[in-house]
Amino acid sequence: MRLAMIANIDFDHNDDGGDGVDDVKSTDLFVMFHGYGNDEQEMVRIIDAIEPGTDYISVQAPIHRTYLGGHAWYDSAGWDDVRIQAQCSAIGDRLVTLLDASGLRNRRIVLVGFSQGGYLSYRLLADHPDVFDAAVLLAPSFHDADTGGTVATVPEPSGAARPDVFLGYGTLDRQIPDAQKAAMRDALARFANVEERAYAGMRHDVCEQEFADIRAFLAR
Repeated sequence: MRLAMIANIDFDHNDDGGDGVDDVKSTDLFVMFHGYGNDEQEMVRIIDAIEPGTDYISVQAPIHRTYLGGHAWYDSAGWDDVRIQAQCSAIGDRLVTLLDASGLRNRRIVLVGFSQGGYLSYRLLADHPDVFDAAVLLAPSFHDADTGGTVATVPEPSGAARPDVFLGYGTLDRQIPDAQKAAMRDALARFANVEERAYAGMRHDVCEQEFADIRAFLAR
């Protein structure tokens, strides 16, 4: 599996901003995953709208769509949930190895994903709760295997701090079935502090009000 990515990282940053004043934003690192049929530039546009100039790694999905263009993290039509979950967990394991670098330590690492990339972000957070501090899930799908209306593959809360998660859906989003939305809520509730927002009239998309809400979420 080959993962292409682009990054904007200041390895020379000073955790206190160089003037003795704490600056939380200066230590944030966003690890981002685009939606189906797009590429890593999609998430760069989103993060630039939320927090321009921030440090990020934006990853391109490994499956190239030969005829229609763009990329995908998994085949939502041809794969069952077992295979989708295994694919996303395998991608996450590789990325965690990449992030194990001294220059990235003492950072707040925030996952950001849209649609398929939102599910991938959730899986990374669930599989590696000691690596990622927070997540922004934008209209995520949900494919944990064999849920049967329950969630069996998410860790129970432990003594560790629960990660903070922003979860956003449009009220007119028909791309993500209601059952997947409900399953995502149930899964996150078991191990994360969740701030969910619904955006009236929005379909499978993002909007300016959502960006403002995410900025407030990240500033806390």
